[in-house]
Amino acid sequence: MKFLHPSPTSSSRGVTILRVVFGALLVVHGFKKFMAGHAAFAASVAAMGVQKPDVIAWLVIAGELGLGALLVVGALTRVAGFLAAILFASIWFVTEAGKPLITDASGVTAELLIVYFALSVSFVFLGPGALSVDRKLARQPGKR
Repeated sequence: MKFLHPSPTSSSRGVTILRVVFGALLVVHGFKKFMAGHAAFAASVAAMGVQKPDVIAWLVIAGELGLGALLVVGALTRVAGFLAAILFASIWFVTEAGKPLITDASGVTAELLIVYFALSVSFVFLGPGALSVDRKLARQPGKR
């Protein structure tokens, strides 16, 4: 029944898996937007009535690519998690605010944004997990 009481090492490995997969998903989302072209994404942002859609489109693309890459390697994990939480809360506010959470459609309104927000906030509290740049730097002699 050892699996009912995971060790700190196995929990840390689990956090690492979540961090890497989540970061990779962010990179894929950002890369798709980047490859489709900034103008195309900015047009879809403008269609939502967002002010300064060119700037916001670049911020979202850079956020998904940059924060995703930081999470994949586990660098500045808590900061990246915090900024990603702000990103996804902002996206939710622009795209889903005011809509009912549960409708006749399957699933929950904006459930992917909710999951991404929750994962982002989790990394603020959990940190990077076992295999990460953050952990490597923390273990170097003379570093705190």
